Amino acid sequence: MNNFLKAFLSFGLATSIEKLLGFIILPIYTKYFNTTEYGIIDMIGTILQVTCIFGLLQLETSLQRYYYEYNNLKRKLLVSTIYYWIGLCSLMIGIIIFIIAPYLSNRLFGSQQYAVLIKTIAIQLPLTNFSMLGLVLLRFEKENVKFLTVIVTKVVTTLLFVYIFVIYLELGLKGVFLAQVLAIFTSTILVTFYVRKLFVLRLSKIMSTKNLKYALPQFPARIGSMILGQANRFFMLGYLSLSAIGIYSVSMKLASSIQLINTAFIMAWAPFMHAQFKKENNKIIFANVFPLVVGVTFLFVCLISLFSFEMVKLLATPEFYTASKYVGGLSLFFSLYIIKEVVDIGPKIKEKTKYLSFTFILSVVVNVTSLFILIRWLDLKGVVIAMIITNLFLVTISWIVSNKLYYIPFSFMKFVILLIPTIIISIMMMYQEIGLVNRIILAFFLIIFFSFFLYDSYKKIYKLIR
Repeated sequence: MNNFLKAFLSFGLATSIEKLLGFIILPIYTKYFNTTEYGIIDMIGTILQVTCIFGLLQLETSLQRYYYEYNNLKRKLLVSTIYYWIGLCSLMIGIIIFIIAPYLSNRLFGSQQYAVLIKTIAIQLPLTNFSMLGLVLLRFEKENVKFLTVIVTKVVTTLLFVYIFVIYLELGLKGVFLAQVLAIFTSTILVTFYVRKLFVLRLSKIMSTKNLKYALPQFPARIGSMILGQANRFFMLGYLSLSAIGIYSVSMKLASSIQLINTAFIMAWAPFMHAQFKKENNKIIFANVFPLVVGVTFLFVCLISLFSFEMVKLLATPEFYTASKYVGGLSLFFSLYIIKEVVDIGPKIKEKTKYLSFTFILSVVVNVTSLFILIRWLDLKGVVIAMIITNLFLVTISWIVSNKLYYIPFSFMKFVILLIPTIIISIMMMYQEIGLVNRIILAFFLIIFFSFFLYDSYKKIYKLIR
């Protein structure tokens, strides 16, 4: 458990620094761009995220799954094979995006003038995927200092290039994407230099087959996850406006502070989870870790919800202040991915990853249906509520399926007790304006409430793992 906490804190520091970049850049972007222009930045960023998923083919999960099963040359063959396939797929998709950029610009924005911005995706796509793979390797090699160095380099260079191209040279939207390309190029070169000794100039057909066999059944799940997170932009583009997307994007940026926990948790959870299966009492350990994770996560959601207006006021211009209404609900949406990661043990440990795709496909149906109904009825509030409904369904169905494969006695009652106040707070802040003093008092009582569960769970886990 101590190793898990150390890994969580270590990677949490690195990811916190990276997420801090978004908060630092936000005041710059909201000052130099209006809500519509910010919506354009968000939509092109969405395209990059979507194409990165298709470039990866979920093969990074194969790297994580089999990395410790090999040593020396075989491990290098594993790394090289995965890099080869991801590089090939990313390059091919990048070329396609470059060719159809004018069509995408016209289709999304009603003009071809943004085609050159979309074309930068062709460069960012392979660099982003290679950077991610390099960071995975540094994490598994326990190179925490190098991991942190890469993240800091990316943050510093991004800020430097944003200052040069957006503020000093005043290149507008072109400056944003030029800064992104140069920053990801710099950090990718650095991380690749750090992991260069883990490669060999060979490709293994056997490992290619094994990796694809493990990864591809999960690929529909990754697509489903992408649709859950990104499809709402296209609904908003159809039913609302680019300005609404800009407001929503600011909300997402601030709500993503909960992803600091999510990213750090996922990085630390996989090694911890696989290590516990060597112990006879692993089911009891997982059952007691669950309320600890839920309590910490939901407490953060409540605090973010209560003080979202102050966050927006600190980081954005008045044009974006309405974004504060949606931060809490979107934080809850993101937080449920952490809960899913804990309850979704069965498919991963049994290597029946097709069930991951099954749960996401069902959730996509719920997501699209709820978005279609609620966005026309409640506008942006409908989008946020639809996202919460979707991930609550995702957690529930994942819980059921996972326990069918590998039963763990998670406490549903504790989950509900911790969930109810979190839902109330996040939805209430969307509809009601509460004075700062009253919100501070409410936060104080919530901290006491959640701390009771956290302390009780920690004592039980400490006795089990020490």
